[in-house]
Amino acid sequence: VSYSKCEQASQFYKEKWRLKMARLEVITGPMFSGKSEELVRRLRRAAFANQSIFLCNPASDVRRTRNIFNLVSNDNKLSSYQHLSRYNITDVENLKEAFDEHKPHILAIDEAQFLFLNYEVFDFLVDLLEREKNSDFLIIVSGLCLDADGRSFGVLPELMSKADEICLLNAVCVRCGNPAIFTQKKPGGSQKQVEVGDENLYEARCRKCFVKQSLLPHQ
Repeated sequence: VSYSKCEQASQFYKEKWRLKMARLEVITGPMFSGKSEELVRRLRRAAFANQSIFLCNPASDVRRTRNIFNLVSNDNKLSSYQHLSRYNITDVENLKEAFDEHKPHILAIDEAQFLFLNYEVFDFLVDLLEREKNSDFLIIVSGLCLDADGRSFGVLPELMSKADEICLLNAVCVRCGNPAIFTQKKPGGSQKQVEVGDENLYEARCRKCFVKQSLLPHQ
């Protein structure tokens, strides 16, 4: 068979993309930017491809609304998908044990900032990508990369440097309507970096309207 140079190049890239490779995708942005909804959309696509999914949420996320498991339960495809496992994670050992039990095609973690306050989960995921690098394994991590003081939230921003794809979402500033990239803590909240809450504690702000939590009155 004789190929032109263009046909040879096309054939080369087709063969290249047939190679199996583990991937890491990170979905990030401020609160109220639709990170969990984007994660659900990606998992729905995986379900149509009949891939097994292991979905994790930190046990510390006790919110009854805007919870990833609630979103999945209300999704027409995922709510009845038999190859979807859901798990509340407390620590890295808990995550390792549960993952080894299920051995899924996709590992998805929502509200990941609560699990990335140190390098334990970070190291596990990086090692897992190396271990599975020759397979069609996918990790999807969704979470905040900045805290309410505008600083890096744990080591999640460092994980982004390892990602094959980063989906950076914006919210809408409640003050002026501009695209919002910050999570604003409302007056009365604590100075803790980790404080679980929703509209009662937080709102989305643009760069112009954002005020660091360290400059706000607090209890």
